Amino acid sequence: MSVLTERRVTSLVLLLVGAALLSQTFGQAHSGLGAFSPMFFPRIVLGFWVAVAVLDMVAELRDRKAVTQPRLLRVTLIAVASLAFLLSITRVGFFLAAVPFALVALVTLGVRNPVSVAGVAIGVPAALVALFNHILTLPLPTSPFVWWF
Repeated sequence: MSVLTERRVTSLVLLLVGAALLSQTFGQAHSGLGAFSPMFFPRIVLGFWVAVAVLDMVAELRDRKAVTQPRLLRVTLIAVASLAFLLSITRVGFFLAAVPFALVALVTLGVRNPVSVAGVAIGVPAALVALFNHILTLPLPTSPFVWWF
């Protein structure tokens, strides 16, 4: 008998969300001028996401640890925060959408040190903006308020 655990629910949600997002990258027509499609990088990231989620799901189903009740509130908060992030990224830009998402995700997952939370929540999106916008010149959605992020 399969038992519903927090890890199994989380693994399943990650697998389903990743697969749904990956499926949205196919079937879109882009110019055939020899350049990479705008979906090239998202397909790589989402393909990796789905592969890791499948491996995690298989490992979780094979594991025979003691059963704990799932914390559905935690999974729900992360799912709602992800949805809010995805909806707001086109309106306020990547950086301004990623910082609140990272804050919510870190606190929900149990990180309580304010310096660590602030450092990761601001540092990771800032590093990604610097990498993609300024080094790789693959611009992320920008803020309508400030031009540099």
